[in-house]
Amino acid sequence: MTRLLPRFLDCSHMTIDEAESFGHGLAEQQRDVMFQLGDLARYAEAKWPDTWQQVFPCWISPGLVDRAKAVARAYPNEADRNPLATWTIHMQNANKPDRIQRVQAQVDAGRTSDEARKADQQELAGPRWLLAIDVNYHLHRHWYSGAGVEAASQVAGWVDRTAKRLKEKGLTDILCCFDGPNNFRKKLTEAWQDQYKPRPPKDYELVQQLTLVRDLLETHGYCCAALDGFEADDVMASAAAQFTGRVTLLTQDKDLRQCLSNSCNMLLDVEWTEDETSGEAMPAYKWLSAKQHAENTGLTPGKWTEYQAICGDTVDGIKGVAGIGTIGAAELIQTFGSVAAAIQAAKDGDERITAKKREALIAFEPLAAITRQLVTLRTDLKVPTNTRI
Repeated sequence: MTRLLPRFLDCSHMTIDEAESFGHGLAEQQRDVMFQLGDLARYAEAKWPDTWQQVFPCWISPGLVDRAKAVARAYPNEADRNPLATWTIHMQNANKPDRIQRVQAQVDAGRTSDEARKADQQELAGPRWLLAIDVNYHLHRHWYSGAGVEAASQVAGWVDRTAKRLKEKGLTDILCCFDGPNNFRKKLTEAWQDQYKPRPPKDYELVQQLTLVRDLLETHGYCCAALDGFEADDVMASAAAQFTGRVTLLTQDKDLRQCLSNSCNMLLDVEWTEDETSGEAMPAYKWLSAKQHAENTGLTPGKWTEYQAICGDTVDGIKGVAGIGTIGAAELIQTFGSVAAAIQAAKDGDERITAKKREALIAFEPLAAITRQLVTLRTDLKVPTNTRI
């Protein structure tokens, strides 16, 4: 009595030698059957072009037969088919002009079908480049510039044009970032007279536009993210810190300058104009690198939060050190390196700090730790990774 039954193998009382024999035989059969299926499909189609499908039972997948036929056509001769490679490896390389050599290379590397697929994906991937976009910022900018109920469609169209043009330059990933519900920074300043980002309630239609622009961007196929308790800036900073590859932050928000590095730059804006001759929409990019930032401000990106903590941010309701503006804040950080060091120097009576500034720095000390939290973006958030375009 044979052990091979329809859709069943009787393994009862097998010896190790019998199991090994069946294992090798079945694996070889599985490796060969798709080629044999393809050869039959090719022959039947050539012999009986109008009725060749009746060669196969009605329950077999036509797609399976077509795939088998295509692979058999790619390797028409027995000598073209590597006896040490699976049918799947042959299929993965079937549309490549050097397919026979590529299949042999996978055999030489000792790869399984899954390992070969992964190696091919890595080969195709190349260097990755992520564009993280502060959609909240751009939607508000359009809204308050008079776009009104057209703001969402204008922003979505602007993002799509920009993404397509940058894709021609090598862009591989996009993450559209939004403010999440609630805000942990507001909780930090609940007891303060001047709270973080004092804002009136959003206009109902503006809220609708924020919802609509996300729907439109997702319809275009772009990954969108908003995390409860955090701002779009935090999502962008986390993406910049965690992404393997090059990162561009599309925003004018100065807070994001702390993320600048050799692998992360900023795209401050993209202005689209129509070419007079061709009528084609042409982009003008405004880039900012870590080097440009340092040359313009005299501060490295790593010192940016220290600077912001001292000079404050009137837009976000962060007061900073009373009476010390942007120039004074930059001078203090250039001299002492940090807020804590500047405060300690003031307490020590350092003569490089005027009496008025010493007094202001000492008065700021109880607020310094929380202020630094307000201006420091989170880089440890769990952000989406399905950002490929």
